[in-house]
Amino acid sequence: MTWRDEYQAGSFRGVAFRTQSHERSGGRRNAVFEMPGRDEPLVEDLGRRARQFSLEFHVIGSDYRSRRDALIDALEAEGPGLLVHPWHGQIMVAVMDYRSSESTQDGGMCWFTVTFQEAGIEVSAPIAVESGQLGVAEADKVVADIPGRLAGSFSIEDAAAFVEDASASLVTGMAQVTQIAASLQGGVGPALRAFEAGLSLLPANMQGLMRAPLSLGLSIVGLVSTVSVLSTSPRRKIAALTIMLDWVPLGLNTFAPTGNRKREAANRDALLAAFRLTTAAELARAVSASSFASYEDAVTVRDAVTTRLDVLAIAAADAGDDATAAAFDGLRRAVTRDIAVRGSNLARTYGVLLPQSEPALRLANRVYGRIGVEDRAAELVARNAVLHPGFLPVGVELQLLTADSARPDAVAP
Repeated sequence: MTWRDEYQAGSFRGVAFRTQSHERSGGRRNAVFEMPGRDEPLVEDLGRRARQFSLEFHVIGSDYRSRRDALIDALEAEGPGLLVHPWHGQIMVAVMDYRSSESTQDGGMCWFTVTFQEAGIEVSAPIAVESGQLGVAEADKVVADIPGRLAGSFSIEDAAAFVEDASASLVTGMAQVTQIAASLQGGVGPALRAFEAGLSLLPANMQGLMRAPLSLGLSIVGLVSTVSVLSTSPRRKIAALTIMLDWVPLGLNTFAPTGNRKREAANRDALLAAFRLTTAAELARAVSASSFASYEDAVTVRDAVTTRLDVLAIAAADAGDDATAAAFDGLRRAVTRDIAVRGSNLARTYGVLLPQSEPALRLANRVYGRIGVEDRAAELVARNAVLHPGFLPVGVELQLLTADSARPDAVAP
C-alpha cells in the first residue's frame, strides 16, 4: 500500500481543510542526574513525551470566509477535539496555538499554522480492508462523501425565512438526540469535553452554517463521530448509535407543493440523510470493533443492525434517492460480511437441561476441564442470568458455549 492510499482528507472538529505538509515531534522524558565525582551522568527514563503535530493548511474558494470562521471557532473551542490527520489518522488533540494569515495577493484563501498536542485518546483509523475490518473500510468511504453530498442538495438561498427556521430546528433536534444518546456512554475526560465543545458549536454558528452547507455537513459528521470516542465499550457505542439511527423528528408533514415548501422538504431530506448515514457508518464501525462471546451473540447484533440499514435503504430508494440507498446497502453488506468472516472462529452455543441442580463450577469442570474453570463457570452464570452459582436451575434450558472439550455428550453426569 502506498502513502497515497493511506492519505486522508484533513479536518478538525468536523471542519475540513487542505494541507500539503506537516511536522511531528516527540521523544522521551529523561531526567539527567550528574553526580559529584562521577564523569558519566545517570539518565532516568520517565516515559514518552507528548506528541505534537504542526500543520500548515488552508481554506480556499469563493465562500472561504465561512470556512475560515468555522475553523477559528473550532480552534478556539474549549477542550480537546477530534483531528483527522492526513498522515496519522484520527487523534484526540488539544490546540496549543495557531496563526492565520490572508493577503490580497492570495485572494480567496486563508492560511493556518497550528500546533496540536495529543490529548491522551488516539482513535485507530485503519484504511486497509483486513479480516474483520470490512465495516470500517466501508464506513470511511461513506463518511468521506457526506459533506459534499449535503452541500450539493441543501440551500436556503432566496428561500422564505421559514425554510431556514425549519432546517435550523431539525439540526437542533439532531443535536438533542445525539446528546441524549451520548449520555448513555458516560464519557469522561478529554473525549467528553470534545463532544460538549462540538455540541456547543452548532447553536452558536447555526446562522453561518445554514449558509455554508459544506461546513454544516462537516459539523454533523464531526458531532456524530465524536460520540463514538466517548466510551471504549463498542457495545455502549452500538446502543447509543442505535438510538440516534431510530430517531424520527416530529412534524414531518406533507405540504402543498409550492416552491418554498419543496425547498424545505429537499433540505429536510438532505439533512436527515447526512445524519443517518453518518450514524449508520459509525454503527458499522462499532460492530467491527466489538468482540463476541459466541456466534449467536454476533448474529443477534448483526441482525439488529442490518435490519435497520435495510429499512433505511428501502425508504431512500422509494423516495428516489438511489445514492443514499446504495450507501445504506453498502454498509449493510459490509456488516454482514464482517460478521461472517469473524463468525467462523467463534464458539457456538447449545442448550442443556440438567436432571438435577448442581454448582456451576462442577458443570464447567465436567464440560470444559480444569483449565480456566473459574472463568468458564462465571461466564456460564452470566450468560444464563443464574441467581446463585451454587444452584443451577432444573427444567430450564441452559446455554453453554462449545469448545474443543465442550461436547453436548460431556454434560451427562
